Amino acid sequence: MKKTLVFSLVLALLLAGVSTALAEKVTISFWYAIGGNAGRVFQEMVDEFNATHDNIFVEAVYTGNYGETAQKVTASLAANTLPDGGLIPATPLFTGRVGNYLIDEYLQGPKGLDMDDFYDEFWNYNKYEGRIASLPFNNSTPVLFYNKDILVQAGLEPKAPDTWDELVEMATHLKEWAAKERIRNFSPINMRSQDWMLKGFILQNGGELMNEDYSASLINEAASVEAIEFWVSLIDQGLMPAGVHDRARDQFIAGNQAFLYDTTAGIGSISQTVEFEMATGMLPGSKKRAVTLGGAGLTMFPSTQAKQDATWEFLSWLLTPENVASWSAQTGYVPVRKSVLESEEIQTLFAEQPYYKAAFEQLEFVVSIEQFWELGALDDYLGQLINNVEYKSLTPQEAADKLVKDLADDIARNE
Repeated sequence: MKKTLVFSLVLALLLAGVSTALAEKVTISFWYAIGGNAGRVFQEMVDEFNATHDNIFVEAVYTGNYGETAQKVTASLAANTLPDGGLIPATPLFTGRVGNYLIDEYLQGPKGLDMDDFYDEFWNYNKYEGRIASLPFNNSTPVLFYNKDILVQAGLEPKAPDTWDELVEMATHLKEWAAKERIRNFSPINMRSQDWMLKGFILQNGGELMNEDYSASLINEAASVEAIEFWVSLIDQGLMPAGVHDRARDQFIAGNQAFLYDTTAGIGSISQTVEFEMATGMLPGSKKRAVTLGGAGLTMFPSTQAKQDATWEFLSWLLTPENVASWSAQTGYVPVRKSVLESEEIQTLFAEQPYYKAAFEQLEFVVSIEQFWELGALDDYLGQLINNVEYKSLTPQEAADKLVKDLADDIARNE
């Protein structure tokens, strides 16, 4: 009888302990907007976190591309059905704009991150009205891909141009070489995400995209218009085709193009696809070097204290130097922490796959702007501007003036 009683007590205590452990485990919902190889790597990171953390379970859901995810977050904001956290585009617009600065509060708290180890421009990209509203993670910059085999065949040194003048000189030589060799369907230069690339051109020429308080665009000022004129000159000289930027990567992979402006996030897939010797370089500069920043951000949404604490623990884990290094090495997204560039994993990556190096080393030239509500409209208007100047329906100055007016009208309507 005594043995039975003791056994029952022990069993009861064990069951109580299991019940307590289960009760203490916090499940958080998490949306992410990255697919393909990057999405696979991210899900593997989630699985690793779940396997190594007994107190938290991350229920990660792929919510489609950036546009699809933004629509879902917008609808969830209205219906008050937000997840606990997410990796989503334009994050500060869905957090800071509605007064959610939980990320900033945790950053300043006892379990905050070493903010000095992150590049300042990444913090700037995750601000809304001067305050941090999300965390950097899957960020990318443009990089210049080039076909070394073509450059050698054309009698050029197989290296990236450092300036706009060098780019034009090399591209002109390539155009003449292709004509002499009767090579058809060849373009010296093309670029994807043309609105993103034009931002870089403007910054490289000393121009500005917006004024200090983001109340007006400055794209119709002299330095910016000069950058647009340079863009048009590439087409006028037959160095870049008009209106076919969506085919730029395919043309480069096919070996029909020497220079490709594209995202660092494409390095992995492009390098594994091409059948020629490929390399990358920093973007050529004009008055200075400058690259723009893209990508989504990590954030959390208001919930219970336990869920918020668990979400912060997950976000902090994703941003440990070891995980940032692994994420960058596997996806091509740039490392958001300075210390990661010196890590053994990244140095090994540079040695084995040197085309990653330029993208990571040009981080010192990143220029970002804070998120503002009309940022998406600015991108749309830049796309329209490019169409107008490439097809000669407007001059660069006229197209820039139209963009500034259209954006001003949007800003006035949203005040």
